[in-house]
Amino acid sequence: MGSFFSVQYMVDSFPILASYLPVTLFITLVSGVLGIFLGMGLAVIRVKEIPGLNLLTRVFISFIRSTPFLVQLFVVYFGIPELLQKMGLDVNELPPMLFILVIFVLHVGAYGAEILRSSILAVAPGEKEAAASLGMTSVQVYRRVILPQALVLSIPPLLNEIISTLKSTALIFNVGIVDMMRQADLMGGNSQRYLELYVDVAILYGILIFALTVAGRQVENHFNVARRARKTRLKEVALNE
Repeated sequence: MGSFFSVQYMVDSFPILASYLPVTLFITLVSGVLGIFLGMGLAVIRVKEIPGLNLLTRVFISFIRSTPFLVQLFVVYFGIPELLQKMGLDVNELPPMLFILVIFVLHVGAYGAEILRSSILAVAPGEKEAAASLGMTSVQVYRRVILPQALVLSIPPLLNEIISTLKSTALIFNVGIVDMMRQADLMGGNSQRYLELYVDVAILYGILIFALTVAGRQVENHFNVARRARKTRLKEVALNE
């Protein structure tokens, strides 16, 4: 094998592993967006305590939050296709990535629901009362007033959840999906230089997480500035009156 660590091999392997970044980014972005929308719906159900649905939502969130993600991945990736086949449905035409996205969306949705629920409860009651006094329906109050503010309040914890999701994508190689980790494993089997390859993967994940963190802070600062400007305008209007 030669020397213990080959910098040249690490450098040469970096662009090869980087070419699999789209797989990681696709899973992270799609599951992040869809998961947040799912989390919104679950959070509203929890806050409104809708009979029947509230109990199912609590059970679902508890299950996701109390079981290892790898177990959930195996259950969905191997279990759901087998269940569908026993029901007489043909799953051979379905792409494996679909089942990967399902579990990631459910995972983000469950954690996002609790984050958004606490943010919804943090919205000032006066905001809801003011919107209701304008004749808005309950749906309009949530869509136009409560959820937008709750989303702004929840940006930091949601960003942490997206970063956690990004890290969790490293586990999909366990079910045969070829991503950066899987490619590193395959290349390491041929070269027996796993260390260099895993260092490359660590660097790539570090770059992605740094970029997400910077983008998240930019978004958070943008909305914080907008909120302060809005409050200033409201105070000016109140003083003029």
